Amino acid sequence: MQWNINDNIEFRPDEKKLISVNNPEINVTLTTPASRCLLLLLEASPDIVLQQDFFKKVWEEEGMLVPTNTLYQNISIVRRGLRAVGETDRRLISTIPRKGFQIDSSVKIAKKSDAEAKQSAAEVETGHIEKETLFLESGAPPVAFPALTEVFKAPAKDQAYHRGWCLPLLVIFIAFTTGAFATWFLWHIDDTPAFFNNYTLAESDNGCYFYVKDDSHDNKSNYLRYKTLIKNSGLNCKSYPWIYMPTSKTFPTLAAIICRHKYTIASAPGCITLYFRGANSD
Repeated sequence: MQWNINDNIEFRPDEKKLISVNNPEINVTLTTPASRCLLLLLEASPDIVLQQDFFKKVWEEEGMLVPTNTLYQNISIVRRGLRAVGETDRRLISTIPRKGFQIDSSVKIAKKSDAEAKQSAAEVETGHIEKETLFLESGAPPVAFPALTEVFKAPAKDQAYHRGWCLPLLVIFIAFTTGAFATWFLWHIDDTPAFFNNYTLAESDNGCYFYVKDDSHDNKSNYLRYKTLIKNSGLNCKSYPWIYMPTSKTFPTLAAIICRHKYTIASAPGCITLYFRGANSD
């Protein structure tokens, strides 16, 4: 036995399927519990089907115990299926608070004989390619599954789809690579060498590394004098082993920079300045 709902929806309990009478391509396959819930509602219409009747006839007779939320989920599946196939937002199933559910009194219901059902099935089979929609028990959105005759055409369509995306993806990749390179170039275009790159290592003395820059080409006596001033200042070579100083007599003062880490390779060398006034006075 099959059911006709509002003259535009056909329900086939044996197949758990809702089919549009006017457009058989629109059809929905319900879950087994949802199909049983709908059948109970149609058989009892216009009466109310109590919640305990749903639990007993849909689940307990199959040896299952489920929470109330499961019943509401399956009623929701039925409602979405009816709306999809009937192409309407009209409410077909009413909720009776703290009791159960019933087919809305405005809904027209009719049973179809086996002969009529077979005739409808033949009409669907000779129609266009079907697409069925399966509603999952979890209440997830419907997923479309093409009929068998459509599957055989899929490979050619998929190949065209992938070919169509190859060129845009290549263009995007080239544009991204070019943009990344341009950004790096512009970011570093004004980079200058580290400040002490042009200083040279004069000597290593008891853990201290003395780097100098001679702008005036003075003799070595200037370096030795400046080194003595720095060491006599109380320099701790364990804490500040890297010393950078000029050796020019053209400046009246000596400004030496001492660092915890090598300035040219460390991101945070931890430097302080030693300032000697009158270092080059006679």
